Amino acid sequence: MANSAAACAAALLLSGLAHGATPAAADGQVMGTKNDRVLWIFPNYMTVDQENSRPRILPRDKLEIAFKDSLDPYAFPVAGIFAGVAQAENQYPSWGRGVDGFEKRYLAALADQTTSNVLSEGVFPVLLHQDPRYFRLGRGSVLHRLGYSLTRVFVTRADSGQAQFNYSEFGGNAVSAAVADLYYPGEDRTAGDTAARFGSQIVFDMLADAGKEFWPDIKRALLGR
Repeated sequence: MANSAAACAAALLLSGLAHGATPAAADGQVMGTKNDRVLWIFPNYMTVDQENSRPRILPRDKLEIAFKDSLDPYAFPVAGIFAGVAQAENQYPSWGRGVDGFEKRYLAALADQTTSNVLSEGVFPVLLHQDPRYFRLGRGSVLHRLGYSLTRVFVTRADSGQAQFNYSEFGGNAVSAAVADLYYPGEDRTAGDTAARFGSQIVFDMLADAGKEFWPDIKRALLGR
């Protein structure tokens, strides 16, 4: 299970890096563009620089962020990584070890990603008037920026511009974890399993936010500028 957690964390960090730094638009940043990709592969849709961000985005912008995150091509191989780990460790043994078992694990992983994105980045932010974007700090010491990035799952910006508890992150992922009980095997639908899926997503999102914060620095180091 430790190897599984490490592999899953790495996959989510790659997924999170996909939302890296976004170029400033003339009227302020809403989200990234499809041609601006972390590692020149993964898409940017959520990260903005604080100085260049619009103080408020519309409900349709929030839903667009969520659906672009869910439907971008990167989402499908990431789901395959999760499914491959589950297959190798024979998680959900009632699904078997063959092609049919992998297909079920793959579809479950893809459903997990999609429901988490749509609910925590789209539906809940619209309903609760919160901003799903990651506001990159980009200045200060490494420890300060790391602490900032790891706490963004707890603190977000309301549409009013004020800091709020991130109800969208917790509410969206709680509902996503509960919805997963509809398609996981019966023996994996306990309260403990649901809580574990919820907790794992919160931890993965913390790692993803750290990736979003520091990717531009890593890119500058790699390119020498």
